[in-house]
Amino acid sequence: MLPAASLQFPMAPVLSALRQTSPLRLAILLLLALTGYRLWFCTRMELVPDEAYYWLWSKYLAASYRDKGPAIAWTIALGTKLFGDTVFGIRFFAVLLSTGTGWLLFSLARRLYDGRIALWCLLVATVMPMMAVGSILITIDSLSVFFWAWGVLLFWIALDTGQAIYWFWIGLVIGAGFLAKFTNGVQIVCIGSFLLWSKEHRPLLFSRNIVIMGVAFLAAITPLIWWNVQTGWIHFTALHSRSGVKESFDIHPVELLRFIGEEFGVISPLLMAGIIVAAVGLTWKNHAEFRTRFLLSQALPLYALFLFFSLNKAGKGNWIAPALITSIIFTVVFWQELVSRRPAWRWGVGAAFTMALVMSAALHDTAFLRLPPGLDPLRRSQGWVDFAAHVQRARQTYNAEILIANHYSQASMMSFYLADHPVTYLPPEEYGKSQFTLWPTYHPQLKTRALFVTNSTRDLPKTLQEQFSKIEMVDDFMSQHKGRPMTRFRIYLCTQNQSPAPL
Repeated sequence: MLPAASLQFPMAPVLSALRQTSPLRLAILLLLALTGYRLWFCTRMELVPDEAYYWLWSKYLAASYRDKGPAIAWTIALGTKLFGDTVFGIRFFAVLLSTGTGWLLFSLARRLYDGRIALWCLLVATVMPMMAVGSILITIDSLSVFFWAWGVLLFWIALDTGQAIYWFWIGLVIGAGFLAKFTNGVQIVCIGSFLLWSKEHRPLLFSRNIVIMGVAFLAAITPLIWWNVQTGWIHFTALHSRSGVKESFDIHPVELLRFIGEEFGVISPLLMAGIIVAAVGLTWKNHAEFRTRFLLSQALPLYALFLFFSLNKAGKGNWIAPALITSIIFTVVFWQELVSRRPAWRWGVGAAFTMALVMSAALHDTAFLRLPPGLDPLRRSQGWVDFAAHVQRARQTYNAEILIANHYSQASMMSFYLADHPVTYLPPEEYGKSQFTLWPTYHPQLKTRALFVTNSTRDLPKTLQEQFSKIEMVDDFMSQHKGRPMTRFRIYLCTQNQSPAPL
């Protein structure tokens, strides 16, 4: 048997080489490796409903959409133009955007501090569950976080150089992010908060630079404004429905706790605790430091906004995603300084990093955990191929001409996973209630056989019952993923005075 020392020796040259390699080169190598891995892995998971829904948007290209701006649809349209209507085509730019976000995070931290801190920021972002999963799925957050990070970097450069041209680019970049997610508009508030907080920069609030930024922002969101004028300002209805405020704003502490609990889950418990401690500690003891104010001002307003709304109804864990860009930096800076003074905290930092790494690794494939479907975080991306197979069998058996679903998730997944990518519909509803009301709908008087696919146990929609004289269930099944039951669906045959017997 070889001595222990000789077994450890092969690692010594590697560790030595890593220590001698510059943080910039290590960051580039890490991003290249992650990009290659993610481009491969992104095809190993089925789509989640939102991805299929946005892909459906890309088939009806427009200046905007009922729920969100147009950027996500435009991005997916470009990806599928290059690589076809495939999972790879849909997710291709999600991977590139995550790489871009990582580079922007590294560049910002390097400008503010140094390469070593910047590399640690990139490593923390890599292991954080929300950002790890978000690097593979194409959602509005992919674009939102990318443009937020770019906006923060441009804002720092504008402050550092004093050149007006950067304020123009800040407005355009925030506007581009706004076309993906309305949350990005809060970045203007964050910029204003910093200028108010920093006495030496307060004069900028009334300078031509703010006007330049505002004009550029308005120019960037012109498609969205034009679309709202054409459709009756539907976005106001959509924003109101998503805010959780119905007739009045009520305070429900449990909802706030739910939101906070979800943040601990998607960021990882110890990392989230580290962010909170760092934010409180820096605000309390180091708020006078210029860089600290800059970083906190790009995160705290966003946290405050969604904590406030969560007093009424809990928000989603991903809503604060843009704030993580500067949160990661000030957290790394805070804990590095604390560890340098009290080395015992090194174990806590290591535990937080390890927990996040394990969580992110597990989220790449939860099958080995054998979790109940209701507790499986990947459930929304599992069982859709089997779901589509059931729908196709019923479609062929009953010669159905129309496919209707109770929710956009089922409608979008049918359209993507069925081989011919058929047009799918929702039951009729009032104008503006969903994106489907803005698209052409079916005419039951011209078609006599339809399938209604639902995951709901509620009564069938009244509008559907009014349109078809006979509705009968023809399949009741649990979708399967690797031999595990995932979600229960029912398929109904809707006819006009005809028997549902197989043809």
